[in-house]
Amino acid sequence: MRRLLALARSLEARTMAVLLVAIVVVHAGALLLYRQSAVAAADEAFAQQLATQLALAREGLIRRPVMERDTEARALSSPHFEIGWSKAPPIRPRERDDPILWSLRSRILALQPSLGPGLVLAMGEGEDALHAQDLSGALSLPDGGTLTFRSAHAPNLARLGAWAFVSTAVAILVGLAAVLLVHRIAKPLRSLTRATEAIGNGPVVAVPEAGPDETRGIARALNAMQHRIHGLVSERTQALAAVSHDLRTPIARLRLRIERLADAKEGQAMSGDLDEMQAMIDSTLAYLRGDTDPEPRRITNVASLVMSVANAAADAGRPVTYDGPGRALSEVRPVALRRGLENLVDNAVRYGERAAMILEVGEDAVVLRIEDDGPGIAPEEVESAFAPFTRLEASRNRHTGGTGLGLTIARRAIQAEGGSLTLTNRAEGGLRAELILPRV
Repeated sequence: MRRLLALARSLEARTMAVLLVAIVVVHAGALLLYRQSAVAAADEAFAQQLATQLALAREGLIRRPVMERDTEARALSSPHFEIGWSKAPPIRPRERDDPILWSLRSRILALQPSLGPGLVLAMGEGEDALHAQDLSGALSLPDGGTLTFRSAHAPNLARLGAWAFVSTAVAILVGLAAVLLVHRIAKPLRSLTRATEAIGNGPVVAVPEAGPDETRGIARALNAMQHRIHGLVSERTQALAAVSHDLRTPIARLRLRIERLADAKEGQAMSGDLDEMQAMIDSTLAYLRGDTDPEPRRITNVASLVMSVANAAADAGRPVTYDGPGRALSEVRPVALRRGLENLVDNAVRYGERAAMILEVGEDAVVLRIEDDGPGIAPEEVESAFAPFTRLEASRNRHTGGTGLGLTIARRAIQAEGGSLTLTNRAEGGLRAELILPRV
């Protein structure tokens, strides 16, 4: 269902729908025009034939004596047009009750004015079901009596011919050709979408420059933009790496001088400050290296990776537990994902006193929840918690404040694997970090 909804929202599907609707509307209009023109032509031919036959029959009966008119009427009749004669006076006209009959009568009189006002038409007279759609009528004669007739070909009965079926087949073929053409035109857009989804999750992605001029222009712009961005990131990373390298030397000298201090308590405090400085440098470099991580993806047992993180934390004396299966496969970069998990566990233990890692395997995804018993986060500050160098805890203590990069590095590492990371407050208290990775 999700795939169908996604397809319905796509430009390709909407373009196909517009083309198909246009083809159907145009074809239906063509058939309607054909139908109307065919009906009009058939009605005109029928009126002309009927007018001619009535004029001939009227002249034939008038020229015969009254005693011979029955015989003459039978002689003028055919299997599809029956002529009769009656001494009864003419019947009252009723064509005004039927617009079709009134229009037919007007055309007949326009073609043969000599028939006069005594022409009366009716449809479906009699109880015979076989002749329910026949046209019948009467025509008063100048010397008295009435000419009656019945035609087996009623007006307005034109049917769609072979041309209509041929045109329908052509419309279907045109619709199929339009669908295939739109699908082919949209292929470069689909390739462009897949390529842009991979941008920012590793090295430069070569976007194929194919398709229409507009698509090729977008692809060229994206390729140029990638090279510019990667150049800027590389320069930034190299500059900060050089700075961090230069900072390690004075930090090492300071450690040597601290060892010579007579006051051990003061030396321990200064050593802690140096450790905090070193941790900030390492975290910053780890964050900056996230854009250019050369580690390849491979199918990994995420359950084993999560258990190893939990066991390592537990061995270090931290309250971390694991609950879940022993196998859950996903295609990830193990080192980067492990770094993200360690940051999440570190946050949970630091602010929530414990970390419970709960792993579940679904049909399409691997879901990991890391829960703690801390105070949680205000709903309006959840998204800001992922911003780089943002610390919701105002303390500058390295044991509680951190560097403000833990959640940023964790989300970036998880999103690079095609997953997602969200934070929610637990109803029973504490924070829940939910990590979703695509399953192999």
